[in-house]
Amino acid sequence: MTIQYKSIFQIGVLLVSLLFFPQCAKNSEPPVTPGNHAHGIIPLPLSVDLATGHLSIDSKTILVNFAVFEPAVAAVDAALVQALKVPGKRNDKPSGVTNIQFLEDKTIEPEGYQIDISASGIMIKASDAAGAFYAAQSIRQMIWNSTAGLQAESVSLLCMTIKDKPKYSWRGFHLDVSRHFFTKEYVLKIIDWLSYYKLNKLHLHLTDDQGWRLESEKFPQLNEIGSWRTFNSMDSTCIELAKKDITYTLDERFIREVNGNKVYGGFYTKQDIREIIAYATSKFIEVIPEVDMPGHMSAAIRAYPWLSCADSAGWGKEFSFPVCPCKNEVMEFCYQVWDEIADLFPSKYMHIGCDEVEKGTWAKSADCQGFMKNNGIKDLNGIQNFFVRKMQEHLEARGKKVIAWDDVIDGSIDSNITMMFWRDWVKDSPARSAANGNAIILAPWSPFYLASVNTDDALQKLFEYSPSTIYPPEVLDKVLGLQTCMWTEVVPSEAVFENLAFPRMQALAEISWSPARNWYSFQVRMKPHFNLMNLKNVHYRRPGWLN
Repeated sequence: MTIQYKSIFQIGVLLVSLLFFPQCAKNSEPPVTPGNHAHGIIPLPLSVDLATGHLSIDSKTILVNFAVFEPAVAAVDAALVQALKVPGKRNDKPSGVTNIQFLEDKTIEPEGYQIDISASGIMIKASDAAGAFYAAQSIRQMIWNSTAGLQAESVSLLCMTIKDKPKYSWRGFHLDVSRHFFTKEYVLKIIDWLSYYKLNKLHLHLTDDQGWRLESEKFPQLNEIGSWRTFNSMDSTCIELAKKDITYTLDERFIREVNGNKVYGGFYTKQDIREIIAYATSKFIEVIPEVDMPGHMSAAIRAYPWLSCADSAGWGKEFSFPVCPCKNEVMEFCYQVWDEIADLFPSKYMHIGCDEVEKGTWAKSADCQGFMKNNGIKDLNGIQNFFVRKMQEHLEARGKKVIAWDDVIDGSIDSNITMMFWRDWVKDSPARSAANGNAIILAPWSPFYLASVNTDDALQKLFEYSPSTIYPPEVLDKVLGLQTCMWTEVVPSEAVFENLAFPRMQALAEISWSPARNWYSFQVRMKPHFNLMNLKNVHYRRPGWLN
């Protein structure tokens, strides 16, 4: 962080901030410099140099059109329309006293940007459209923070230079829509929040034991049967919790009656997914699909019982019956499912799951015994290794890259698979993945599983998570980035989702983008963001330090 003091005015900014945020006297961390919070940007930029004076943006301000960075220009334009009673104009050339301009600068790293705010206007530089868009999010935040969401005759911004770029290329948010479902419209709202904080991956967990949430034209029973379930223990838990907290009430939009019984479910049509992908792409977010195989496939097995070695859905010692890779028709089913998904999702990444595979039905299967003998497979883990290898070969032939949960490192896997580390109790898993040559996405249960605990302490632990203090350089060199996971076993509504997701979404954004950590600075900069969430009726969890 680079902060330069150029005037008595800037010292005054710090003194004013101390008056507005008196709780800092109780904080054991030293006071942060003005540049750390005068802008109110989350995630914290790489460097901020404050200068003398301020910029006044009003109806005379010209936003200069720049087709190369049109999404960024449009984002700033929308912020001005929201903030000003009489918004400025968009012109093809600079005009008048105050201008906001974008400039392509190939010396800036991809996704990075520079913002120069002076008394005469704003100059935004980036080498690519993503960097320009992220710059626009910073400007949107500064404008909103200046007006508190109210329209005014003018907006005043401190003069400063911001130089910024992300720490990680993977800044991800995972959403499980199988256990409990969320509408397409609500997913679009989530995308809005992700983009506001420069998060760039949305991982959709589309299937699990509890429901198949994606339209299939090749296998219609996946939707007619697999997308619906009778109420289970998770639903019963939500019903009990709802007696004390109505936000846990099951969403009636996803409940219907079949033969006198209530069932829960739903699925996204292919058109829904196309709209989600298009909207996310416009905000530089990549949507990654996950169909969890070979375990966690009860929804599919209920629809097509022959997928299981036992010819039925069921439960083993810990987890559900998996599909049976020992049968050719089952492998062909898996290939065709993924062909449909690969045709629909432009993402280069396909997440095949491969966690928590209960292998008991394989052990009892005559098909699997013969399969192992014919293929020289010595144990049941070898069947899973076979399945992973075949899925990888099939998807790579279509130009895709495979992601799997880190359970697969316990077998013999190819180095081209990207490992998503979640089993924080298997502490050597990242090291083994790195030694095997696999890229790694860090999503350990603690502190990244949002539904497992929701306290001030959990928020701070997430914020303070630092891979450089945990892993050696050879592991860090393979880390693509960080991801939180929202598992929805007991998340039946948008309100419960928001209570778990916010403000930890903002904390995730900070630690996956910014190299610096300052808990006090984060608390100060979050103040206007809580006001924004209030305006948007977000049911966030109010931390104890928010006065």
